[in-house]
Amino acid sequence: MNKTEIIEDYEIKYKKHPFSKNIKVTLKKEGKILVTMPYLCPYKTAKNFLISNFEKIKNFKIEKKKLSPNLSTKFDTLNIIVSDALKTVVKNNIVSFYYPNDEDFYSSKIQNALKEAHLKAIKIEAKNYLIQRLDFLAKKYNFSYGKVTLRNQKTRFGSCSFNNNINLNINLMNYDFDVIDYVLIHELCHTRIKNHSKHFWLEVEKYCPEYKKLRKALKNA
Repeated sequence: MNKTEIIEDYEIKYKKHPFSKNIKVTLKKEGKILVTMPYLCPYKTAKNFLISNFEKIKNFKIEKKKLSPNLSTKFDTLNIIVSDALKTVVKNNIVSFYYPNDEDFYSSKIQNALKEAHLKAIKIEAKNYLIQRLDFLAKKYNFSYGKVTLRNQKTRFGSCSFNNNINLNINLMNYDFDVIDYVLIHELCHTRIKNHSKHFWLEVEKYCPEYKKLRKALKNA
């Protein structure tokens, strides 16, 4: 049986394999770590191995996806403009990213600046859309919740506290609307059921019949 946990905002997945002879740690993509272990190896042993090498693992390099000059957001909050200087301007909830045409668009300098500009844009969209959409779904299906917090997280897309305060990841704005709705409904259902029991998933299915497909799309993105 596989096991998953969160350590320092990294999603750690432990996977037992009958042909593994040693513990192997792989950084699958940003924020996700796979620990492959022999079938008879205790989880505690694998976790201790991971922790002892954690700083080294966090410094592993993974190939980052290059951002295109055609990068856009759901509600066109980001504009990418050729200019004579590299700068980002935010005005009236619109992020304008200016880059010099005589420099390599895919250089680390421009890519890092564009990544920050894109983050500013999805923060604006998350604030305008996620909070309103959560409120709409809650009223539609008769849910109640506490306060809503938006965060930029590597792994978790949402959470619901014991007091029914809901945390949402602004990076949800990079996903399709139906996937976003699944996450919002998932967290709303946690205001009633604080676990992932069969009863909980039946509750999710009541309001989101295709949740299995959407959940898979979220995990495989």
